[in-house]
Amino acid sequence: MRVDRVACKKSLELLIADFKKTLDNHEELLGSFCRHGVQLEGWLKGELLYFLDNERKQKIIVDFDREVALGKEIGKVDLRLTLSAPSGFIDAWTELKYWLIGHQRGSSYNASFYFGDPTSVGISVDARKLLRIPNGLKYILVLTVANPGSDDWSTGVEKFNSKFSPLHLTSITDPKDFPESYFLGLLNVASAGKERLV
Repeated sequence: MRVDRVACKKSLELLIADFKKTLDNHEELLGSFCRHGVQLEGWLKGELLYFLDNERKQKIIVDFDREVALGKEIGKVDLRLTLSAPSGFIDAWTELKYWLIGHQRGSSYNASFYFGDPTSVGISVDARKLLRIPNGLKYILVLTVANPGSDDWSTGVEKFNSKFSPLHLTSITDPKDFPESYFLGLLNVASAGKERLV
């Protein structure tokens, strides 16, 4: 299973790198979203849907499904990616978030604020939901406009891990690898004491 997890992590890193190319073409648009202080998770979902359709056609991913209903106890999960692994296929369950980094209606927001928020504005609700899924890998993909910077991002991850233990996040991506206008934060979700990817 460890080999499958490492292979899938590599596949997801490549997907993020490819999706970054798509978003790089929208830097001015993302900058406008930030300047106007708007949160547009629906826009992210639309871009991702088109991108994943193409990735499936090119056989980079096996399959995907959106808004997957998993019963009353879990609810809907934003995205299920089916990836090829050495022992067959593995699902990567993913919740999507869109965070404005900067000012909105007179308030200032940074990554650390969102990581520490216990409501659906933050990601603790999403992380708990993902850990109720009995199989597959669990991730949260956060699009931030603007880039929070490595310090704010890593401080936020540490804050989350301390505040919401035994939930545990590991950041797969780093803001230093993205432009000032946005960041795609891929977070592995686990529970303290359970096997993690990294």
